[in-house]
Amino acid sequence: EDKFSFKQRIESIKTAVIGLAAGGVASTPFIFLHDVLFPVDSSYTSGFSSWEFDTDMGSLQAALFAIVYRYCVREEDDNEMLNMGVVGAFVVVRTLSRVHVPSYCTAAPLDCGDPLGYFDFNMIQQLVLNGLESAALFAGTAAAMEYAYERNWVSKFPN
Repeated sequence: EDKFSFKQRIESIKTAVIGLAAGGVASTPFIFLHDVLFPVDSSYTSGFSSWEFDTDMGSLQAALFAIVYRYCVREEDDNEMLNMGVVGAFVVVRTLSRVHVPSYCTAAPLDCGDPLGYFDFNMIQQLVLNGLESAALFAGTAAAMEYAYERNWVSKFPN
């Protein structure tokens, strides 16, 4: 059977839909905490508007993640470390890319103040909140994918 057949394309579309829905549901409360209840800087967030946008973008990221996850976690390959590594890689990349450097930082070398110089309390708060969001987003999506695999709603990619 051709690994890239029309059937496999349909499986990828089903995977994207599962990822889109699961990621949105899993991350929504955490994004609400970050954007509405504990905004780091009002110049970067606008409460409910940011919450809606970030949830929508997170859902799209989860759809893409689900497709990549399906290609990495293949049939007859039950490697838990690989599964966690795929989730971890997406969490790290999304978390770090969402940190905003405050305007008061100086460059070359980057210095933002206490407690670490490179990272100040504002940036550490961003890392923590974005890390929680990202972990919920991608771990929730991976859990939904595993659930879908167990019920044969979607197939793993063949070896």
